[in-house]
Amino acid sequence: MKAIVLEEHGDISQLQYKEKGRKQELASDEIYVEIRYCALNHLDLWLRKGGTGDKFNLPTVPGSDISGVVAETGADVTHVKKGDAVLIYPGVSCGHCEMCANGWETRCPEFQIIGYQRDGGYAEGVVVPSKNVLRIPSDYMDQWAAVPISYVTAWNALVTKGGLNVNDTVAVWGAAGGLGFAALSIVRGFGAEAIAIVGSEEKKAFLRERGFDGHVVVRSDDILKDIRSIAKKGVSLVLDQAGRATWNHSLKMLGRGGRLACCGITTGPKTETDLRYIFGKQLSISGSWMGDKKDLLEVITFLERQPELLPYIDRTYPLKEAGDAQKFVEEGNHNGKVLLEI
Repeated sequence: MKAIVLEEHGDISQLQYKEKGRKQELASDEIYVEIRYCALNHLDLWLRKGGTGDKFNLPTVPGSDISGVVAETGADVTHVKKGDAVLIYPGVSCGHCEMCANGWETRCPEFQIIGYQRDGGYAEGVVVPSKNVLRIPSDYMDQWAAVPISYVTAWNALVTKGGLNVNDTVAVWGAAGGLGFAALSIVRGFGAEAIAIVGSEEKKAFLRERGFDGHVVVRSDDILKDIRSIAKKGVSLVLDQAGRATWNHSLKMLGRGGRLACCGITTGPKTETDLRYIFGKQLSISGSWMGDKKDLLEVITFLERQPELLPYIDRTYPLKEAGDAQKFVEEGNHNGKVLLEI
């Protein structure tokens, strides 16, 4: 099969379009999925560049967000059949530790992400554990491909850990990007008040074009003043996936008893924090490293009931142009998600 293989860490020249053999003999609990679409994430960039401290086995195939069709099943697989449209939960865990027993796969000591620590979706097909394969409607398979990482992370951060409810006022950083737009969609779906924070007037216009009629704040030196003009007592929940550049602003814009949901470090992992904001306002801070399988199951139900909240696809590239797709994502000018079509 054809695949994009990352030979070594480095620039996009390390993404090689080539023939790659597939596992021929499936285990009884494995499924071979023919991939239709694979969405890009910042994980793909971190994998290519290296230096994250994570252990990788190179060469490898990137790509964590995968939709496709079941092509072959192991002998013990009964919940899906050949030809079914499916979505792949990207997390693989041991399945027998205390964390896995409680449904917290992402806390498993052996947790890995498909397309990050094991071969993923920049390919014509992939073999995965059957428990990771979930049936979805056959319509909008391109949009469904963009769900797992962004929507599951946002759901885990806002709903599972953040306790999102209809009474909340929620500030979302990077609301026009993949994860931010997912978070904004979830907030809207819950009926809570959303404040979308974006980096430019163009991104504000994009949100208006997509039907968002709530508050939009364009990032500036007056960001805190702008937020407080909307939420006089501060917001109750913040989704922050940026890290260093936004962290202290997030703490300051929260009202008393507010919750900070941290799920990324796209601007850097280290910053200095005034701890008085945390204990003085009695803030709660939670971290999300993707999300668990139950989060994805809930997201699928949520989106089946409100398909208008499925991800927005900015641009689609053919598989062999994966390097160009990563370059486009790295430039940061996209809205919503970027896909590879297989």
